[in-house]
Amino acid sequence: MSAQLFPFAVRLLGFGPQEAAAFDAAFAARQGQGFGYVRLEDDNLQDPDLHIAAASHLGALAALAHWRPSELRPALLIGRPAVPLDYPRIEMPVLWPDLFNALDRLVERRADALSRLEASDVVTVTERRRRPRPDIDLTDPADYEKLRGTIPENGAVLVIDRNSASRDYLAELLARQRIPVLWAGDESTAVELCRTIPMAAVLINTSTPGIDPYRLCWGIKEKNSPVRTTVILLLGNASEYDRQQARYVGVEGFLTKPIANHHLVTVLKKYLPDSR
Repeated sequence: MSAQLFPFAVRLLGFGPQEAAAFDAAFAARQGQGFGYVRLEDDNLQDPDLHIAAASHLGALAALAHWRPSELRPALLIGRPAVPLDYPRIEMPVLWPDLFNALDRLVERRADALSRLEASDVVTVTERRRRPRPDIDLTDPADYEKLRGTIPENGAVLVIDRNSASRDYLAELLARQRIPVLWAGDESTAVELCRTIPMAAVLINTSTPGIDPYRLCWGIKEKNSPVRTTVILLLGNASEYDRQQARYVGVEGFLTKPIANHHLVTVLKKYLPDSR
C-alpha cells in the first residue's frame, strides 16, 4: 500500500501536554520514513484515522468506547488496562520504534478492511452526531435545553471568505451534497444573514482580512435562542486557535487547511438535520 497524500490523523486519549508534545516530536521526526502520522488537537473536529489511548486512564478508555474503534478506525493502547480490552497494545514507557511498528500494522489492516468494504459495496462506517461538551455543572433543566438546542431543519451553511477560488471549491463540493451555501465577506453581512436566514453551520476562514473570528462568533450566536448554529473555524495552523476564547464565545472547534473533501463533508453532516 502506498502512503496517502495526507498523514494519518491520530487522536490521543488520556495523555498530558508533555506526553502530547513528545508524540508531536516523534511524528515530525518520522516524516518521509513510511506512513506519516499527525496528532489531532483536542478541538480539531476532524474524525481520526486511529486512536491511541493511555491504558491506565479510565476516562480515556471510556472516551475510546464512545468513539467505537473498528478495523476502519482502529485503536492502540499504551500500557496495561485495568479492565480487559480486545485492542492491540504496547508497553510503557513508549519505545518509538515499537509504537510505529504497531501503528503501521493497524494502517495495513485498515487498508485491507477498506478494500474488502469497497469490494462488497456495503457501507459500514456510521456518521456520529457530535455530542454536547458541557464545561459547567448543569443544575437547571432550562440551562440544559439552551445547551442542547435544535438544528434548523432547512438551515444553510454560511461561509465567511473573500477568496473566490475557495468559495467556488466549497460551492461545488457542498452542492453535490445538496447543502445550500451562502457567502459573506465581512462581519456585519454575516451577522445580518444569520439573523434573517436559518443557519445550521457557519464556516469562518480566519485568514479573511478584517475578520475577528471570535467576535464574529459572539455576534452570530443568539443568546437564549432555541436554535443551535454551529460555528467552525478554518485555520491555516492549529497554533492559531485560542481555545479559551473559542469556548467563551461558543466556537464548536476547528479544521486545518487544506481540508480533504471527505473530512469536511463528514464534519458538516454531524451538524446538519438528520433528514439531509
